Amino acid sequence: MKKTLYLFLLTVIGLALSLQSYGHPGHTDPELEEINDYLMAIQLMRHNDPQAVALFEKWKQLREASWKIRELTDNENLLINSTEVMDQISIAKRLQKDLLSACRNYFLQLEQEQPIVRFLFGDDGIKVDWDDPEFEVEVQHSQVVLVKMTNQSQEQLTFNISGKYSDDILFWKKDIQLKGGDSRYTFAVLHPFKEGVSESSILVKNEKGHQAEANLHLKSVAMKSVPSRVFPGKTIDLMSLSAYDHVDNDQLPDFDRAIRFQVTDAETGKALTARVEVKDQNNNLYWTPLKGPSYAMNRTTGWNTTLWDFQPGPYFYISNEASLGVEPKGKTASIYHGFEYKPMTIEVPENGEVKVKLERWIDMPKLGWYSGHTHIHTTDSGMPVMFSRYWPLITQAEDLHVSAILTLKGEWDTHAIYANEYPMGLRKAFSTDEHLVTYDQEYRSNPYGHLIFLGLDYLMQPISSGALGELAGPDYPPNALVLQEVLDNGGTTIGAHFGNFITKGEQIKTPWPSTGFEMPVDVALGKIQLAEIYGNGGQQAVWYDLLNCGFQVMATAGPDWDIKDTPRVYVNLEGKPFTLENWRAALQAGRSFITKGPMLFFTVNGQLAGTEIITKGKKEKFEISAKALSPDGDLPVEIVYNGKVIKSGTNLDETITLEDSGWLAVRTEGAHSNPVFINFKDRPAGMSGPAERFIEVTDQFEEWVNTKGLFYTEEQKQEVLQVLEEGRKVFRGVVENAKNMGDNMQRAGNQD
Repeated sequence: MKKTLYLFLLTVIGLALSLQSYGHPGHTDPELEEINDYLMAIQLMRHNDPQAVALFEKWKQLREASWKIRELTDNENLLINSTEVMDQISIAKRLQKDLLSACRNYFLQLEQEQPIVRFLFGDDGIKVDWDDPEFEVEVQHSQVVLVKMTNQSQEQLTFNISGKYSDDILFWKKDIQLKGGDSRYTFAVLHPFKEGVSESSILVKNEKGHQAEANLHLKSVAMKSVPSRVFPGKTIDLMSLSAYDHVDNDQLPDFDRAIRFQVTDAETGKALTARVEVKDQNNNLYWTPLKGPSYAMNRTTGWNTTLWDFQPGPYFYISNEASLGVEPKGKTASIYHGFEYKPMTIEVPENGEVKVKLERWIDMPKLGWYSGHTHIHTTDSGMPVMFSRYWPLITQAEDLHVSAILTLKGEWDTHAIYANEYPMGLRKAFSTDEHLVTYDQEYRSNPYGHLIFLGLDYLMQPISSGALGELAGPDYPPNALVLQEVLDNGGTTIGAHFGNFITKGEQIKTPWPSTGFEMPVDVALGKIQLAEIYGNGGQQAVWYDLLNCGFQVMATAGPDWDIKDTPRVYVNLEGKPFTLENWRAALQAGRSFITKGPMLFFTVNGQLAGTEIITKGKKEKFEISAKALSPDGDLPVEIVYNGKVIKSGTNLDETITLEDSGWLAVRTEGAHSNPVFINFKDRPAGMSGPAERFIEVTDQFEEWVNTKGLFYTEEQKQEVLQVLEEGRKVFRGVVENAKNMGDNMQRAGNQD
């Protein structure tokens, strides 16, 4: 026992001395943030440089050592201060330092071999050392340009470095701290998507008001060699992409035999993008080769919409006209364009000419509603979509008005960071007036919870914390601190995989599936604005319980890694123009419903979902309008009050009487509205039962923090425990208030 305690104290002291807790944006240790930055560059550079491949192998060793810590605490149920775990932490820490040192030496060597932008920080200002050469890069290839910052003063400096918007000269905005005399590298990426000449600039500002700028010039030339991708798996396998993936395939020779598709809108005659599935009488599927604007997906997974039967297997996307190079005879083709058009399945004529006019069964934008995903990932391996050229085609074919592609960290050992093709924010070149593509972030921590941040212009560090950071980093910061920073910077916060596994009472573990034991506390503290209910692992029952505690958290939808037939959120802009800012504001306000196909329409006293109706009376009548539509007509709906069904039927117009605060919503199979909140003065919403359950969840999580959480300092652990206690106080307040009022809110409304 004494030996274990001694080792534990030595390790904690060593961790505290080597990696201190810093109070800067993200609450991230600067060295972990630095490694993350380097890994993003090295992932690209490994395609052409064996030294970068070797560095990536070093990260994989660190990754494995980091997960080994969690194997000991999770699988063998050892405490964090046990000898075996302490020894493994020491091993992982050495590998962390080795990786950082190797990365710095690698970039130092590259300084002698290639142009590098240098910013020199002195007492009297910032100087730029840069010759501004023109870089020549092939279309669809990438080149990393190093940027070095040197603090020539004797004091610690904090500065912001950002890039002017560009679609092919890319820079990730960040804040950096440098001690006196220290240097740090970062990078820009040149990644042209079309031929031409581009220019951008990197701007540096420090806390003293000094600033400097360096210009970058890019000449994009035609592709001469096929780029490579990393195949997902257990080893890094650089594979050349096929010509069909990355060469303009309209230049390829005509197929001898082919199915030629043309898809238009039946009413307007305008060209439509579409998803196409082709099979023969034996259910063999065909998706390549293709010619024309198209993208093939060898994916068998997806979601089940209530609008049609799911067809497993590969499929492809086309933009109006494209050809599939297979024999037409005996084939059947199914064509889809989102949820608002009726799909069409036809027998392919022997001449191969498939001209389809898709019929729109409802026009939601005309009614003020715009669909979107708030959780989708891309990777260079095409899982589910290779962004570089094809996401605009996908988002239009699936008729998604907003696509939030999320950068993330911690999944496969072939990628340290995923879906990081572009910096945060709207990608103008890949968006249209009706279909917007934006890059945002999934911030991950098991068991604290996975979070989604919309609307930030920078990548929140440490991207993933704890085990999912895969750098032997601490289970710090608590999500509440990161969420508050997002809110302070005008971002939108979402709990991903909402409520997954947290109420089952099972042992808390850090790998998969993702869990969110801090999420109830974060909702109680007002840090999480939306709950991902239609998504991977979303729990409607947990959402209901939090609503029944009196918290106004809204629902959203995002498919995570799949795209086919996936649920989405429809947002009402209340007459405002369709912009990303207006859509996000209405989403945050709950003017929306989530759906796997059906369209929901719901008002209370003429007010949309997300509204709070405040009343001073002891008893009030409320007029509810509720209906659900599908291509086949009206669907049955249920009106729920505090989670209980109080009326069901089709196309409802009902009057109900309520006496207590709570929430009203409408649901049908495959769709759910956000609530309208009813607030009776001096009778706040909140039930004791669900609040007590969340106190139990928090108690269980607190035990994990105390016995298995990895922290660099005692202060870090106490900060996490303080967050949990603050949330627990809120839940205790709900319990006390509900019991004082006799838990009146558990009564359902009366029908008139």
